[in-house]
Amino acid sequence: MLQFLRIIHKTAGIVGAILIIFIAITGLLLNHRSLIGFDSEEKMELQKLIFALHSGVIGNISIVWLTDLGAICMIILSITGIWMWFKGQHAAKHGKRRNH
Repeated sequence: MLQFLRIIHKTAGIVGAILIIFIAITGLLLNHRSLIGFDSEEKMELQKLIFALHSGVIGNISIVWLTDLGAICMIILSITGIWMWFKGQHAAKHGKRRNH
């Protein structure tokens, strides 16, 4: 049973990390929509609301630099987490012990 739970945990971790990478990248693109060819002043109400919430607009104060930093941290965290998971899988297949 424990081995089955570990498989579920690892699978959920990989899928979750891939989703977080996708969400972080799209968040960066929402913050800088001109990079993908959209006019950032477009007046569509739903898009305006989503952009305001995702980009970190608090009233008239924009903290885009903070949301960018958070998105970059999540991308780095996800990529390194996936890398360490695959490295651990490689070590386990070759009988190497991990130093904890």
